[in-house]
Order: sequence, then structure tokens, then C-alpha cells
Amino acid sequence: MGEGDNRLAAKEPYCLQDTASVDGSTKRMKCIRQQNQAAMKSVAIELILLMVLSLAAPAFAAYESGPVGPYNVSFDMNTTMEYRVVVEAPSSGVTTLGVNFVRYNLTIDSADYYAWLILTRYEEPMVANISANEYIVYSALLNAGGDKPNLYQRSIDGKPGVLGNFRFERQFLGQGQYQEGDLVVAAIYSPDAKVYEDGVYRGSTDCRVISTFPREIITYMLYTLHVEVPKEEGASINPVSQSPLINQSSLINQS
Repeated sequence: MGEGDNRLAAKEPYCLQDTASVDGSTKRMKCIRQQNQAAMKSVAIELILLMVLSLAAPAFAAYESGPVGPYNVSFDMNTTMEYRVVVEAPSSGVTTLGVNFVRYNLTIDSADYYAWLILTRYEEPMVANISANEYIVYSALLNAGGDKPNLYQRSIDGKPGVLGNFRFERQFLGQGQYQEGDLVVAAIYSPDAKVYEDGVYRGSTDCRVISTFPREIITYMLYTLHVEVPKEEGASINPVSQSPLINQSSLINQS
């Protein structure tokens, strides 16, 4: 081998050199094994780092489930948006018809949007048909600033419900550009309503939602909303302290 060949051989990796003898082949196999082990170790380290980074990354909850007063409530916000859930202390009152009630409020709050879920338990069943619910939703949206709210009939939690919405007036941004106002959505249904012997659809509980979250978020929230009503024999309309709704993003329980 000439001088030029020696220079080329010197540039070759150790595993490709000294293969003319049995000893050289043995060294080559040992080198290959060592390189394979080093490569596997490098891959393992990369996987561990990836797992650590994944665990350290902030996780924003979308699915919520837990008690609100005597009810078990669950829903899915289907968003990576950071938000918090606040379960407020119950309040009580009397309707204009003299029926006692207890109200349980839950607030979903983000940097730019909010929503309220309001569960009201009445001392006796109240009319919960479409006409009654349309009146409640329409009034709520008018009070929120709507001019001519849109109303829709839809199923919520497997029960007949009413949904309504409106947008605030567009904001002029200058140079002929406008920005649509926030969408306000209101919905109502009764999770324990049924048709009584007199043919009237009544329920002891109504569930109301009002929101400024984007359409796709509040639509999915209503689609997945479920309220588990307590058994009649164990139910009480007396306000009591309850555990907060579970929320992995952040949680404040006000008592």
C-alpha cells in the first residue's frame, strides 16, 4: 500500500480498519457493538427528555366533572384555552308565585370570555315546556343587551331545550374596517322534567347557561353537558356547602 493509501486508511473509522486478521475482525465486531450501544443510549436519552418536557408543558383542561350543589355536572369545553371554574355559594329566594327555590351558580372564566351555568331547584315542579323556556331565554338575552335575539329549539342533555343568541353591534376599526361584536348565547332546559298526569311538562330543576365564548366552544359545551339530578328522597332545597367542580386548569371555590 502506498503513502496515499495509508493516508486514506488513517481517515477510515476504527471499525473499518485492521480486518485482515482474526484479531482485526474481532476488534471490528466489538467496535460495532459499542457503536450500537452508544446509539441506543442516545435514543433512550432523547426519549426521556421528550417525556420530561411533555410532563412539564402546561396542560389546559377541557373536560369538567364534579358536584355543583346536590347535582353532579359534567361538560367538555373542547379547547386548549386557559380558563378557570368557580363554584359559588348557593342562594335562595321565592318566585313571584310564592314558590321557594335554591340556586347554584357555576362560572367559567377566561381572559376574554365568560359563561355562567345556573341550576335552580324549586320546591315544587314548574312548567318547563318550549313556550316557557323561550320566554326565559328571550328575556335573558334582552337583559344582556340584545335587540332581536334568535331563538332555536334543540335537545340538551337528551331533553327538550331552547337556545338563543345575538351579537353586539359591530365595532368600527377605521379605514372602512369593522369587527363583529361578541356572540352572546343563552340556553335552558330541565334535566328532571316529565309530562305529568294533567299533560303539562314540568320539572323541579332548570338549568340555564349564558355565554360569550366563541360559537364552536359553547356549542360543544352544550352538546356534552350532563346534569345528574339527585334522587327525590335524598334531595333537599336547603343551601349547603358543596365540594368544588373538578377543573385541571385552575379552580376557585367560593363559599
